[in-house]
Parts: sequence; C-alpha cells; structure tokens
Amino acid sequence: MTDTTSHRALLPDDEDWLSLFMGMEEPLLMQLALNARAVQEGDEEVWELPPDLDGAGAHEAWGRLFQALPEPLRHTGTNIGRSEPNRDRPAGCYALYAPDGRWEHTPLYPADVDPRDVATVAAVLDHFRTALDGTDHTQLGDFLQQMADDWADPGREGNDRQMVEDFVRGLSVWQLPHQPDVDVLLEAVAVAGPGDETPERIVLTPPQEDAYQTFMRRVSAAVAGNSPHDYALHRYANS
Repeated sequence: MTDTTSHRALLPDDEDWLSLFMGMEEPLLMQLALNARAVQEGDEEVWELPPDLDGAGAHEAWGRLFQALPEPLRHTGTNIGRSEPNRDRPAGCYALYAPDGRWEHTPLYPADVDPRDVATVAAVLDHFRTALDGTDHTQLGDFLQQMADDWADPGREGNDRQMVEDFVRGLSVWQLPHQPDVDVLLEAVAVAGPGDETPERIVLTPPQEDAYQTFMRRVSAAVAGNSPHDYALHRYANS
C-alpha cells in the first residue's frame, strides 16, 4: 500500500461489526479462493463459477483489510467467540468519553486503507446478487446454498440470503462515505494512530460529540443492514 492509493478511514472497536467482518472469510472468501486454486491446478472436482469472479484476489484483499485494522481491532476480532480469549491489553488501546468525562463511548481508530482492496472484495457481491436472483447460469447459487448449509446450526437449513447479507454488513463500515463527521473525529483521535503513544483516555469536545453521534448513527445503520446502498440485498434477504 502506498500513500498515493490509501486513504484514512475511521473504524469502530465494535464487536457486532467486527464479528461480521471476520465472518466474511469463512464460509465464503476462503472457499472461493480454494475453488479458484483448484481450477488452476486442473482439479475436476470444482464448482463452476463465473470466470470473472476473482475468488483468490478477493480473499487476498480481505487479508490486507484485516492487516489494516489497528491492533486493538485485530485483538477484538480474533477474540470474538473464543472460549478462552486473550485478556492482554493490546498496544494503542484507549477509552473514549463524552464531554462530561463520565459516559464512555465505543473507541474509534484511524486506519490507512487501500480503496482497491475494498472494491476487490465488494466485486464478488455483484456475482452473489446475480446468483441469489437466479440469473447467474453457473453453479454459484448452488455454492452459496452449500456453504450456508455447511455453516448452519445443527438441525437447521442454511440461509444463503442471510449469509450474503451478513457479508454485506461486514463490508459496510469500510464503505461508509467520507463525510465531515469523519474529519472532525479523525482529528479528535489522531493520537490513537499508528506510531503514536496513545493516551489512556480521550475526552471529546461538544462539537466532536456531535460528530460522534452522527458517525455512529451511520455505523449502526450500516451494520444493521439499513444503509441505502444495501437496500436491494436486504429486501431479498427478507422476502
């Protein structure tokens, strides 16, 4: 990643979002990558998927997004669901407070992200939508249903639409439009960036608090699947 291609994003240390983001790798991206490699190796036991679906590239791009997560977020993401989570405090961790100094918020961290990685992962969604719509004409729809069945709770049929919607929601925070609230908050939490000595706590000013509330409403809508650009898939999942 270079300075000419990356941009500064703002990411919340939020378990709901991070669990969705971590869940994008399995059952979808890793399996797409494995299938793509099997095709390259001449294996006959493969799924017939769209030739322009770059499963290996999308999985690699997801890996770069994971590496772009600040250490506190990687720590949260990798400890979700563990029976014995790592209790060590990760480097760069801090507490974020409202102007009164008492109400604690979800911490926010700046991260340098390559938009091309986000676009590469998002590109598979066009194929997923086509498959869910029944107009793909490859085995991608069968692949999605099989992955959903494999990862469903015991005794329950897999929900391919819900699985894809969860994928959308996991990607959603990376795709949030860069609005003025982001600039205000990036300035507020700049000391939590890479290479800086992060303080134990950051207290927002009233204008920063207003920006925080605006930004977190956008985050909540995205993670809940209520963002406008997610409407079509959300409609499919609830049909």
